[in-house]
Amino acid sequence: MTSPTILFCVGATKAGTSWLYRYLHDHPDCAMPAVKEAHYWDTFDADALAKQTTMFRVRLRELRDMKAEASEEAKGWKVKNLDRRINEMKALLAVLEGDRVEDAAYRGWLMDRGGWPKLVADMTPNYATLPDETLARMIALSPDAKVMFLIRDPLDRLWSHIRMQARRQRQDHEVYEKKANNILYRMLNRNQERHILKRGDYPSIIRKLRRVVPEDRLRVQFAEDLFTNDGVAAACAFLGIAPVAAEVKTPVHEGPEVVMLDRLRPRALGLLDKHYDWVARNIGPLPQRWHDNRAKG
Repeated sequence: MTSPTILFCVGATKAGTSWLYRYLHDHPDCAMPAVKEAHYWDTFDADALAKQTTMFRVRLRELRDMKAEASEEAKGWKVKNLDRRINEMKALLAVLEGDRVEDAAYRGWLMDRGGWPKLVADMTPNYATLPDETLARMIALSPDAKVMFLIRDPLDRLWSHIRMQARRQRQDHEVYEKKANNILYRMLNRNQERHILKRGDYPSIIRKLRRVVPEDRLRVQFAEDLFTNDGVAAACAFLGIAPVAAEVKTPVHEGPEVVMLDRLRPRALGLLDKHYDWVARNIGPLPQRWHDNRAKG
């Protein structure tokens, strides 16, 4: 049997990567890791590695606590599931902190999944920020490696990312809605929180991907189209797996709705005008949602 195809889904942040992970996780042709975002290729720097492994160890403690609770409740199926997640997290930590020569340990962690899957995947949106040489090393891991980059309406993506940041940073005394709009205000008026814009810089990211990834191994996918039966079928054709039915309209990790202040919206769109124009010229016709958001500006 041939080795499975490797999919590297490199973002964009808040553009449907979690939905795609869930879809592939349940797909009979795929064997997905229990850890969606491995963060192997963006942790060669010592500081980045220390930060990421600390986060993984916190998550490992949480999983162990969940397992203990499930054991007390005699939920055997849940204990078994948590055992798998715990073991995969421990193995990943060993890979991240171990010998990275020729990336052999990572390749084994990702690809040795048992059975004969057609596809495995590492879906880490932060990989979109990798330099050319690291991306080249990543896709050289396998001659069948493929890269997907999901793009969502720029304003929707930006605002969803801001809301995620607000949820993570909010202190007990802070109001979530105000926190989110304050982050956008600082971005517009103080040039702060610019990493949020970087994660959705479609022109820069796609130009880089096209420089490094062979054309037949790269797919740029509108997220709005992915959430349709035709979009799922097209993505599956690229990945070499059969399409299966999906709840295509079910968002993942979307979070509670928060209204962007009217006075901030036109300026936020102004930051993104070049992204709308570039994608229309270089990727293809924009989904209706993209046109609608610009018209409201």
